[in-house]
Amino acid sequence: MIWKTILVAFLAVGAFAQYQVTDEQRQQFKSMVTQYCKKNGAEDKVEDVENAAKSFIECGKSLFDPETIKKEIEEAKPKGALDEVFKKYCAKSPQLKTCIHTLLTAVTPCLDATLREHVTSINNATDQLIDFVCYKDGDRIALFIAEGGPECFQEKANQIRECAGKVREGVPDVDAAKKLTIQEQCAKFDELSSCIVRALEGCAAPTSGNMAESLFKYVRNGTPCAKSS
Repeated sequence: MIWKTILVAFLAVGAFAQYQVTDEQRQQFKSMVTQYCKKNGAEDKVEDVENAAKSFIECGKSLFDPETIKKEIEEAKPKGALDEVFKKYCAKSPQLKTCIHTLLTAVTPCLDATLREHVTSINNATDQLIDFVCYKDGDRIALFIAEGGPECFQEKANQIRECAGKVREGVPDVDAAKKLTIQEQCAKFDELSSCIVRALEGCAAPTSGNMAESLFKYVRNGTPCAKSS
């Protein structure tokens, strides 16, 4: 259920990410958001969602520039100063959380009544994910990069895709996914996380596998799966 909230939010962002998509794609995204809002009796909220999407993109640009971050990371690696880079960006996490919450608030009227109940959970989940990454001023992500984490994920990309493919077996479409019980959803999550961790454990350094396992456990504890264990 929660994935729909995320989908609408990112469709809204995609509609205005002019530097990432073509005009045709942007119009397609906008059309999909409009249809979704109309379906849930919130056609008058489309403009609000569009404005929130624009604001979210501007927020992201003001906080993080991918090229600048990449350059800073490369310069910091030889000096052993990655922690300083991530400390600086993790200090911006409160602003990032606010940007995400504002976007989700704008999207909420376009969701059906059942999905609206999950918005608070989504906000909490995104906050927890950011907090996990920025634990101790970003020590985790600094270690992840220093120990070749990105390279490990790239090396195991095909295996990770295979993990996702296996989890989708028996769930051919959205309707089938919606019919899964909480226990079945949790089982799928556990299957996916275990498969990805096993793949990453095949890298030279154990950091990527260990961090992925910690992240999956952290995420799981913030879901109904924690109660079903």
